[in-house]
Amino acid sequence: MNQILSTSNTTTSKKKVRKNSGPADIKTVVRVFAIVMIIFGIFMIGTGSYAIFKDNESKNSEVTKPVITEALNEDSTAVILTITHDKEIDRIEYSWNDGEVQTITGNGRKYIEQEIEIPGGTNTLHVRAVDVQGQEISTDKEYTAEEIIHLSISGSKLKITAENETEISYMTYRWDDEEEQRIDINATTVDQEIDIPMGEHNLTVILVDVNNQTITKEQKVKGVTKPTIEVRLDEAKENYLITITDETGLEKVDFVIRGEEKTVNVEDGKTELKYRVKLNDNDENRLEVTAYNVDGVASDTVKRAANKTSN
Repeated sequence: MNQILSTSNTTTSKKKVRKNSGPADIKTVVRVFAIVMIIFGIFMIGTGSYAIFKDNESKNSEVTKPVITEALNEDSTAVILTITHDKEIDRIEYSWNDGEVQTITGNGRKYIEQEIEIPGGTNTLHVRAVDVQGQEISTDKEYTAEEIIHLSISGSKLKITAENETEISYMTYRWDDEEEQRIDINATTVDQEIDIPMGEHNLTVILVDVNNQTITKEQKVKGVTKPTIEVRLDEAKENYLITITDETGLEKVDFVIRGEEKTVNVEDGKTELKYRVKLNDNDENRLEVTAYNVDGVASDTVKRAANKTSN
């Protein structure tokens, strides 16, 4: 009985060991599962972060800007402006110096070419290109072209002169945004006078030759006139009587009387001045008078020579 009892107790003890090992196995599985989930989570977070980084990197690599190329034509009279891009171009803006801005719409194009005539003299071309995403690029470049059209003030008028190798069919001119005026030329030279409106205005002159090629000049012109000078002898023929007028106001008058120079400064910009110069006996009494108005415009120099017995 003792042996049976002893055997029975041993068996019971083994069974108890087996029952106690069950919960430990479950805890181990849970721990392993938790570790696996943590590793999986870390992997997923790392994968997501890498994807976001690559996405941002891809987006950043897609930020490009238009490319502006400028070249002269064969005659160096115009700029060939070329805009290229890997995206659609929204618009191109260009202007000479501080002049009016011209706009070219993109209309879904990725390549735009425009020929821009160079005005006479030295001028700066400003170009700005903008794509559909708002990315833009700007350039400023200076160009020099031969002056074909020349402007000068002639009294109360503006004188337009030009000389061209090819015959000029006609000329047009326009003040600001007013209606364009046309003058037929049919020659290789131009010598025309036009009225100047008072104040500052923008003048556009265009020459069109027999080959339908154009030459353009734009310039701001201030409507001013030269001072006028009248010199005459008094009834006794003993004095020069000098009258100087200018509608904008006089600044100074230069005299040369019998070889002696003298400058008279004018106060308050008077519009009319009168002087009397006495003639000397037995002398030609040579006189030169030049007047300047407040805009710095000089009159034509008036010259006279007389003695007391001459008219």
